[in-house]
Amino acid sequence: MRPLGKRRVAALAAVLVLLLGIAAAGVQYFDFVFQTVYEESTAHLAEVLHQSNNMLNEVVEKNMTYLHMWETTMRHISDEDEIRQFIESVQQETGFSDFYFLSADGNYMTAAGETGYLGIQDDLEDRITQGGDIVMSAVLPGKPEMLVFACPENQGTYRGFAYDAVAVSYYNDDIVKVLDISAFDGTASRYVLHPDGRIIINCAAQMEEDVYNLLAAMQERSPLTSEDIQTLSDDFSQGRSGSRLVTLDGTRYYMTYQSAHILDWTIVGLVPAAVVNAGMNALQSSTIVMVSMIVLGISALALALVHRKSSVKLRRKDMEILYRDELFMKLSMNVDDVFLMLDAQTNRADYVSPNAEKLLGITAEQIQEDVHVLGKLHPQESAEQTMNYLTGLAVNEQREWDFEYIHQKTSEHRWFHVIAMGSNVEGRTKYILVMSDRTADKKINQALSEAVRAAETANRAKSTFLSNMSHDIRTPMNAIIGFTTLAVSNMDDKERVQDYLSKILASGNHLLSLINDILDMSRIESGKIHLEETETNLSDVLHDLKTIVSGQIHAKQLELYMDAMDVTDEDVYCDKTRLNQVLLNLLSNAIKFTPAGGTVSVRLRQLPGTRKDREQYEIRVKDNGIGMSPEFAKKIFDPFERERSSTVSRIQGTGLGMAITKNIVDMMGGTIEIRTEPGKGTEFIIRVALRVQPEHHRAERIAELEGLKALVVDDDFNTCDSVTKMLVRVGMRSEWTLSGKEAVLRARQSMELGDAFHAYIIDWRLPDMNGIEVTRQIRSLGDGTPIIILTAYDWTDIEVEAKAAGVTAFCSKPMFMSDLRETLLAALGQSQTETDDSVLPGGSPDFRGKHILLAEDNELNREIAVEILSKYGFVVDTAENGVEAVEKIKESKPGDYDLVLMDVQMPLMDGGEATRQIRALPDPALVKIPILAMTANAFEEDRKSALECGMNGFLSKPINIEELIAALSSLLAG
Repeated sequence: MRPLGKRRVAALAAVLVLLLGIAAAGVQYFDFVFQTVYEESTAHLAEVLHQSNNMLNEVVEKNMTYLHMWETTMRHISDEDEIRQFIESVQQETGFSDFYFLSADGNYMTAAGETGYLGIQDDLEDRITQGGDIVMSAVLPGKPEMLVFACPENQGTYRGFAYDAVAVSYYNDDIVKVLDISAFDGTASRYVLHPDGRIIINCAAQMEEDVYNLLAAMQERSPLTSEDIQTLSDDFSQGRSGSRLVTLDGTRYYMTYQSAHILDWTIVGLVPAAVVNAGMNALQSSTIVMVSMIVLGISALALALVHRKSSVKLRRKDMEILYRDELFMKLSMNVDDVFLMLDAQTNRADYVSPNAEKLLGITAEQIQEDVHVLGKLHPQESAEQTMNYLTGLAVNEQREWDFEYIHQKTSEHRWFHVIAMGSNVEGRTKYILVMSDRTADKKINQALSEAVRAAETANRAKSTFLSNMSHDIRTPMNAIIGFTTLAVSNMDDKERVQDYLSKILASGNHLLSLINDILDMSRIESGKIHLEETETNLSDVLHDLKTIVSGQIHAKQLELYMDAMDVTDEDVYCDKTRLNQVLLNLLSNAIKFTPAGGTVSVRLRQLPGTRKDREQYEIRVKDNGIGMSPEFAKKIFDPFERERSSTVSRIQGTGLGMAITKNIVDMMGGTIEIRTEPGKGTEFIIRVALRVQPEHHRAERIAELEGLKALVVDDDFNTCDSVTKMLVRVGMRSEWTLSGKEAVLRARQSMELGDAFHAYIIDWRLPDMNGIEVTRQIRSLGDGTPIIILTAYDWTDIEVEAKAAGVTAFCSKPMFMSDLRETLLAALGQSQTETDDSVLPGGSPDFRGKHILLAEDNELNREIAVEILSKYGFVVDTAENGVEAVEKIKESKPGDYDLVLMDVQMPLMDGGEATRQIRALPDPALVKIPILAMTANAFEEDRKSALECGMNGFLSKPINIEELIAALSSLLAG
């Protein structure tokens, strides 16, 4: 009995040990469960807070976006009633409480005109000045707390109220509705706080009384110490996240907080611990039952282990299989390969890796249910849908192929490389498939291919540009050569030579601007062309344009028609060079693509309506040439684009002009529109607002012609209407007719009635009788009234005949007010302005006695510079290279030379090195001598290099005389 008792005691002790072990494990388990529940609860509450935070940020972002959109819309509405109606309509759509025009000091005006003071932060003015979007809480007397969203924009006025920002407000109750997310059976509370604990938005579920400061309430109603409260306040200030258990009024809460990412706000969540623990109590009960079952199970297992030791080996094998499955699952979820095992006989999927849904958009269950679902991956009508690459695949055989698949959830096209292997598993043939996602490699290869194609396209486009750009250069060059030939042929006619030289100068300046654009391609391609507004006369622009293209018009036997309508402000501010470039691009294209006998027209009109200090102008360039296809018209403003047709391909061009034109018009704030039809012609319409020159509003009336009658004769109604309006502004009574015969009849009748005309403005080319014949018949009536011939053509060939017929003066189309006044005054024997016979700029300072050293290696350039400088009174000494220039400065005395004009590229020593040596001379007076660079290198880096080596200024060749004189005046004055 004793051995049996000992065994029983030992067995009892073993049971007790086992039970104690189970109890200890239970305690540990309950601690683990409690910690897990706490972590999961706080994580859940943090997620709820995150959702609320996202909603709050979405509200802020959406309202800021609306404010920017509304402000932009209202900026273009001038009528305040329309603004109010617009605000009311968007208020109905979005539901904000009110809309404010807000000043920096906090005063406001609503759309209805109500004013008041918005109780907001003291730093409002600083924040508006900084220009960032503003979100803040505010309070108005008699109204609930609200949240204000403000958008500082350009200053403006509404109903006489000057505002710095526009704003909308929402009552906090509305914000709470947006942030309300059902969680923890509606017992979770959420607050948005300032760092000091002040509540901005209160979404409380438990606290029924109003709480102004959450930290203060917690300090009063919880056992938290001052250090705990300070820690929370520091976390709030630093934007940190965290969680903890707190007790308020005897109730325990899980508390979670995180930054709201709006200003320095923090969002805080509270949920009663009892709500969370209710789930844990149920878990504890179920756990006790589970533990009891485990105890019974362990006991039964212990008995079974005694009798069946072999089960250990079986468990080991099971674990190995489990480990392998787990390892393979983890690996497959982290690679871009889908693994499948198919039965060769049944075509069923025995295994599908769990990453199939991620890579293919089809779940493993769908593939196992019907393997043919893989056929849906192929694009529709793909031949690959019906191909079976597994047919006849033998054991140990391997096949590979590539497929394009469509992801079934994202519809994204993806590319896979598939490897199929035959295998024998327990006597059955299986197909093992590895589907490798090669989409990333495919996209990289495509991107590389596209980059290569883009580079090749760019190279071809630039090569084509360089081979064709001569056309744009030859246009003004043709005018220069032509007018130079005419000037040489008419040396005895000073007035005509002066006119030719002026036209040569205009064409040369335009040629220089074209060369600058071609050489500075980087600025064109990157959109870095900058406009320089200068005083510009629109009459001069159109007349200069007519001069430049007149040779081309004559050579192609075209008709060029220019007119101006309703232009009351011809003196404006704009970039004249860029405007000339735009118009010449359009006009040159019209000439190029219009066959002989065609017509090209340019019409300038001042549109009604003024925007601030700007007037709206419309320029139409029209031709009746070959036109263009609608397809090409859509891409005509793309760089290097030219239409490919049998007609166009024979015409040279760079393919860059229209892209530059569109770029310049956009920078001027204008629009360009194209209307075209193949075989009928093309019309470009430019509309642009230009700033007028108020200081050039001259008196238009002519006292000598006040109340007198004039007759306008032109077959174009628009010209008659425009000239008639200008005559009325001059002070005359004006009539018009479209017929030359009727003009003669009216002249006779007016003389018979004793109300004779005192001026005739007659078009040269009338359909029934030319202007000279009309003049001749009017003169035959004994009428000695001034007769002005208005023509769009060169009147040189008819001038003698016209003068003999009695023509008093000529005036070129288009006719502007300045042209009309000048012509009428000349006809009366007066002159409004004196004609300057010199092509050199006048009004320059007196440079007599000033000595200049000119360092220039080119003999022609040296001769031109010496002549020009001598005209202005300079005494010029020359040097042919940098070495000679340095020697002459060394040998000179202070005051011998007032300035050095230094070419940069010279033999023996360039201008940069010569400048450095001069700046290194021992004599301080010689070191300080002004040095002005003159070079054909016109890039910005050349300018910087010249200034870095010690030069005082920089001019690019060919030298613009006005710029040269201005630079010399500045340096010599300094």
